[in-house]
Amino acid sequence: MKQKRSFDQVGLRLSRRARRIYLFREEYIFDVEKAVVVETPQLGHATYVFAKPRSMESFLFLYTKITKDDIRRNRNNAAERLGFLGRVIHGTNPRAWLKEVRQRVGEGSDFAATGEWIMD
Repeated sequence: MKQKRSFDQVGLRLSRRARRIYLFREEYIFDVEKAVVVETPQLGHATYVFAKPRSMESFLFLYTKITKDDIRRNRNNAAERLGFLGRVIHGTNPRAWLKEVRQRVGEGSDFAATGEWIMD
């Protein structure tokens, strides 16, 4: 249970940086400054990171029609069409996960400077 709380805290920090947050199935879709981050807040799942789309509405329309397997296998160019940058598997260390997400989003130095991503 403690591990879930740690990931919930990280998700809370991510939500503070989001311009908008969307809920789709059991996933949170964070529209952050330089990317879109899709998070399922459970151990064993992965956080998916996508390049910032020109139109969030178009991204959401397409994302809701595509499976994670389609993205991983780039079936019908799904990953390319969504601007998939990579995924980060939830492990046992929330700090390591957070560091990897920050690198994928391309905002690591911004967050490090402001301290907003630092775990308590």
